[in-house]
Amino acid sequence: MQAGVDSEAGTLRTVLVCRPGLAQRRLTPANCREYLFDDVMWVDRAIDDFAQFVLAMRQRGIEVLELHELLAQTLDLPEAKAWLLQCTVATDSAALSPHGPMQELREALAALPSARLAELMIGGVTRAELPIKPTGLLDACLEMTPFVLPPLPNLLYMRDSSCWVGRGLNLHPLSLPVRRNETALMAAVYRFHSRFAPLAQGAASGLVSGAALDGNLAALEGGDVMPLGNGVVLAGIGERSGAQAVMRLAHTLLLGGAATTLIAAQMPACSRGARGGRSPHLDSVFTQCTPEVVTYLPEVVDKIVCHELRLASRGQGLMSRALPGRHLLDVLAEALGVPTLRAIATGGEHFDAARDRRSDGHTLAQQWDDGNNLLALAPGVVIGYDRCASTHKRLRQAGVEVIEIPGGELSRGRGGAHGMSCPIARDAVSYG
Repeated sequence: MQAGVDSEAGTLRTVLVCRPGLAQRRLTPANCREYLFDDVMWVDRAIDDFAQFVLAMRQRGIEVLELHELLAQTLDLPEAKAWLLQCTVATDSAALSPHGPMQELREALAALPSARLAELMIGGVTRAELPIKPTGLLDACLEMTPFVLPPLPNLLYMRDSSCWVGRGLNLHPLSLPVRRNETALMAAVYRFHSRFAPLAQGAASGLVSGAALDGNLAALEGGDVMPLGNGVVLAGIGERSGAQAVMRLAHTLLLGGAATTLIAAQMPACSRGARGGRSPHLDSVFTQCTPEVVTYLPEVVDKIVCHELRLASRGQGLMSRALPGRHLLDVLAEALGVPTLRAIATGGEHFDAARDRRSDGHTLAQQWDDGNNLLALAPGVVIGYDRCASTHKRLRQAGVEVIEIPGGELSRGRGGAHGMSCPIARDAVSYG
C-alpha cells in the first residue's frame, strides 16, 4: 500500500478512524470518568454525527478506513486471532497449563465469528456475553470484574495509539491503563492485515518503531506528534508523552532520515477539570491549518518551553539545545524557514472565553479541544465541530475553508476531528 505522512496540512489521501458504538454504550454515569469521558454519550446521535465526519472526508476523495472492519478482517487469520487474544486476555498462574482458566477463556472467544469478536474486543465483553458459562476457577477469576475484556471507548480518538511520520509507523504505549489494549489491537492490524503487509517487511529496516507492548517504555501518544514538513517534526512533552519517549522518537526519526529537526515542546501542567487535572495533548492547544496558518491556545502555548534536537555533527547520536524564552511560534517559523506563522488565538473575545470557562475556573471544550483540534483535509481546508463559531470565523477571515460537523456528543471524551483521525497517507507541503 502507499503510505506516508509528510505534513499536517498537505492533502489527506488515506485516514483510519473508529466509529462509535458498543464501547460508548458501555459508559455509565458511574464509570464514564474512569474511561476519561466527561459524561455518558448519546450514542445513536454520535453515530450519525460521526457518519457526517466520514462523509465529508469521502466527498473530498479521501479514502477512509474503519477499524472495526479492519480488525474483523485481521481476526479472520488464525495466527492473528491467537496472537491478539494472547496479548489482551489476562494470563494467570495456570497459564502454562493447556487447561488453565485464561486459556479456556481465550478458546471460547476464538470460537466467535470474526466480526462479532472485533466488536467485542473494541466494545468490551461482559460475563453475560461469553459464549460459555464460567465455572470453577474461571468463574472465580471473573467474579470481581464487570468486564471480561474492558471496553475501549477512547479508540474513537484514533490519533493516539499509532501515528505515521514520513514512511514510518510509530506504535505507542499509552499512558493510562484503561487505554493500553488499544495499542495491542492496532499492532495486530498493522502486523497481520494484508493491507499493511509491506510494513512487516520494512520493520527490520526501522520502518516500524516503538515496542508498543513493552510496558517499560515511557508513554507516547499520537496527539503529541506532528510532522510539519521541511524535515521538521513537533512533539509535545507532558503527562501523556514523556521526555524519554520523545527522545526515543527523535533518535528513530533523525537517525533514520525521516526528519532533520525535532522540536520538543515541554508543556506546562494544566488543570482539565473533569479529568482530574491531566494535561491535554499538544493538538488540543495547537493545530496547523495551512503551511503558515495555525491556531493556538495562548494560555498554554505561551508557557511552552522548546528544545531543538538534531543529529550531532558527525551523525552519531543527538544534539539537544534548550531554547528558553523563545516562543513556540517563533521557533517553528525559524525551523520551517518562513518569516512568521499567522497564528489565530482560539476561544474568542472576553465574553466568548468566559462562556467556555466553568465557575471553578476550568476551561471547557472550545479552547481545550475543539477550537484547536482541527483536521486539515488539504492546504487551507479544515474540518471541526460546529459549536466553535468564534474560532471558525477567524479562520475564514484568514482565508481558510472550514467544514463543520456536529460535535455535541463526539467531544465528550475531549477530542476533536484531529484526534478522531489517524492519517495513513498525506501529501507534503512547501513553505515560502
